Amino acid sequence: MKSKLYAYLLPFTFVTIWGLAFVWSEQILRVYSPITMITIRLCMASLLLFAFVKLAKKLQKLDRKDFGMIILVAFCQPFAYFISESFGILHSSASFAAIMIALIPLLTPLAVWTAFGIRSQWTIFLGLILSFGGVLYMILGDNFELLVDVRGILFLSLAVFVAVIYVLCVSKLTQKYNNFTIVFYQTVLGTLMFLPLFAWLGWQEFRTVPFDFTIFRNILLLAIFGSGVAFICYVESIKQTGAVRTAMFANLIPIVTAISAYFLLNEIFTTQKIIGMSVVILGLFVAQMDFGKFRKKM
Repeated sequence: MKSKLYAYLLPFTFVTIWGLAFVWSEQILRVYSPITMITIRLCMASLLLFAFVKLAKKLQKLDRKDFGMIILVAFCQPFAYFISESFGILHSSASFAAIMIALIPLLTPLAVWTAFGIRSQWTIFLGLILSFGGVLYMILGDNFELLVDVRGILFLSLAVFVAVIYVLCVSKLTQKYNNFTIVFYQTVLGTLMFLPLFAWLGWQEFRTVPFDFTIFRNILLLAIFGSGVAFICYVESIKQTGAVRTAMFANLIPIVTAISAYFLLNEIFTTQKIIGMSVVILGLFVAQMDFGKFRKKM
């Protein structure tokens, strides 16, 4: 019972944090460019993670043959993902970005099947389709038209693609390393990838923009929870329940974002969104069902 509760607590933790992260990011992007925001966030996260893994003695030594894989992981997340996600939010909205990210659980089972030959039971696919249908319904206008800047769609599509590649790579690494080791190295390497871009595009902005406590607080929250706690829970969840079931919970992120945006960004909370949320939750329940076991009991 304890292990089952732990397995569900992990995804609900990272879903809540990343749902709020879209709102925090949208507020920051009103002041800073994506490159500046991400670099400051990752620098903070790297320092905090380094202190934690050293004090807790959680850091494992990497084998040389795994260097290429961990570099690819860092390139996907945080480097390519954060850039595409942030520019996607900049050219759309927090709610729409969260919706696009919900494509990840739809593509993950197909990617796992293609890469590892592991097939998922049909209830997972049905649940994912139901959930994404609910997610899509939440963002359609009164005439079922999607009015979003095409640049936002393209950037967020790239974010989805690299996120799926990330899941496949991390699935391999979790067989050998703990979640703290993986998250630490991906964060530090990702920070090093961002520093040249920051020196070129963000340093002058960072120097000239006046200090704002709300913006600083949001970046700190992203560093501690978005880049630290959430990723640790995400990687551990992949290890405990697998890539497909972990990715499936991403469909809850738009719900958290929609509720947070209503309270923090004054976004409209309509009946349509409530119906969409209900369908998302129904899809998650369906995906958890095992009708094979049910038939055996009958």
